[in-house]
Amino acid sequence: MDAALLVTVLVPAVAALLVLGAASASPPRAFFVFGDSLVDNGNNNYLMTTARADAPPYGIDFPTHLPTGRFSNGLNIPDIISEHLGSQPALPYLSPDLRGDQLLVGANFASAGVGILNDTGIQFVNIIGIGQQLHNFQDYQQRLAAFVGDDAARQVVSNALVLITLGGNDFVNNYYLVPFSFRSRQFAIQDYVPYLISEYRKILTTSKPLWNLRFSK
Repeated sequence: MDAALLVTVLVPAVAALLVLGAASASPPRAFFVFGDSLVDNGNNNYLMTTARADAPPYGIDFPTHLPTGRFSNGLNIPDIISEHLGSQPALPYLSPDLRGDQLLVGANFASAGVGILNDTGIQFVNIIGIGQQLHNFQDYQQRLAAFVGDDAARQVVSNALVLITLGGNDFVNNYYLVPFSFRSRQFAIQDYVPYLISEYRKILTTSKPLWNLRFSK
């Protein structure tokens, strides 16, 4: 159990460190973010959901001192990566401002409450599961191609940085905090961990939208 939780917590940190090591003097690359509340920068503001961060004290240490939809008191992981790269933060996919030159910066598709499993976060009523996030990424590519052309769009995507953060809610909101949850009755924790890993592996290895990306290493 401890090892599983360590994996869940450390994967985002390791991903961030790997990306931070990739900074250079060249123009900033597009940045695509998928996942949960650790990296959501405002998508849930546009949804009728209980998983929201649009009220104080969220944002108290943000430059504006106002809540932004980030589940933090200030900057989150994608913000810090963008700062290091010398780029502005990628806008939430649902933001009406994600158009024109903003498309070249990338997009944040994350939604607080989601997990590896489709049934994780159902108590929040309306969130963007990882499958829908990947569908939204395909829509983003079409919008980008309409703006810069097919060849340029492919170049932007193939050179992009990618951050995927999933797994915490599968433990917290789909196993421990929900009384008599289906998953806690279906699996002992020692069996649940490898099941989650196998499902995560499927997302990473069989998703066509992700295969269109060359992940930073």
